[in-house]
Amino acid sequence: MNIHTVVAITLLLLGVGAFAIVLQRFVRIPYTILLVALGFILSLFTVEFGIETGVRASNFQDLMLFILLPVLIFEAAFVLDSKLLFKYLPNILTLATIGLLISTTVIAVLLYYGINHSGFPFIAALLTGVVISATDPVAVVSQLKQLKAPADLNVLIEGESLFNDATAIVLFGIILSIALGQSEPDVTSAIITFSKVFLGGIIIGSLLGYIAALIVRFINVSVPHIVVITLLLAYGTFYVAEHLLHVSGIVAVMFAALIFKKSVHRLLEHVYTGLHSVWESLGFIANIFVFVLLGLVVSLNMFTEMWLAILLAICGAFIARIAAVYISTWLNHFTVGQPINPKYPPIMIWGGLRGAVTIALVLSLPKALPYWWTIQSIGFGIVIFTLVVQATTTPILVRKLKI
Repeated sequence: MNIHTVVAITLLLLGVGAFAIVLQRFVRIPYTILLVALGFILSLFTVEFGIETGVRASNFQDLMLFILLPVLIFEAAFVLDSKLLFKYLPNILTLATIGLLISTTVIAVLLYYGINHSGFPFIAALLTGVVISATDPVAVVSQLKQLKAPADLNVLIEGESLFNDATAIVLFGIILSIALGQSEPDVTSAIITFSKVFLGGIIIGSLLGYIAALIVRFINVSVPHIVVITLLLAYGTFYVAEHLLHVSGIVAVMFAALIFKKSVHRLLEHVYTGLHSVWESLGFIANIFVFVLLGLVVSLNMFTEMWLAILLAICGAFIARIAAVYISTWLNHFTVGQPINPKYPPIMIWGGLRGAVTIALVLSLPKALPYWWTIQSIGFGIVIFTLVVQATTTPILVRKLKI
């Protein structure tokens, strides 16, 4: 794409986002759903009148992985309540590791035997399982804040999603390499690869986050200065980790944000509100792009041709989510002695929406895989279902449980 096309698409997406803000004053529909709906209507309009937008799924993949995800991950990590995050870290880590593996396995088994087709082998079911196990609570968290839900519930949902996204991306890469025949389906080598990529991301992110914190100590701390440094930290960390050192860029960005915030928290006290607002705005804009683009690239063929697979995946994802949340919280209660409010798991289950990471992963599937279209259709179907059904009914569940 040339620069004029990039500018035109950016203006188009921002225009849809602005229109949705205005429209939300007249319709009682969550903002993210409005964005997807408007993007889909826009795609139908452009096809009908033969207008070329330049938006392609392949272009969207690069935009998601290299432009939007670093912002979304850094913003999510930076705005989390650090004290509550470290308090509930055992629960969060268990959900993001053991919980993710449970969810991936349960979904894979149910899909494999449910679809029962020679063109959909078990490795395809595993890929689908990890893709739709990555949670994105952006729509639910905003609703929980409006309902004045407890801060620890917000941290549990956001913290799990943050770590869950990172582990899902690493695990996806390992399973994909097996599916493409680039590595052997060996459990030991998979564990070694996972550890190398994940731990490498932690080390690089922590190191760069600490270096950025040292730089801040030598400058005049103001919002514009810190915004420049944190933007450089987010994108620079992702580039160094992913492209130069071949470890997890998402894990690195997440830990860079956490270490940077922890190291300079006292220095940033007088500018934190302004900095928080800037990053909240960047995250908001990134989410506009994600959900409008989802509407633009989704097609009706996915739902007419793959409706049964999507339905099976929705049921499988719900069952897997119940197993993952309850087993993980039970393990934490009986191992490290960290119980959580018994009213929280239902919200964590129903509030486990799918979003940016699921979309990014299904778009990164190579066309060499004969079942890529099935997985992509399932991924888009799950994202839209969780946004339309789960996101809109979570506030009702919160009120029912009297949280």
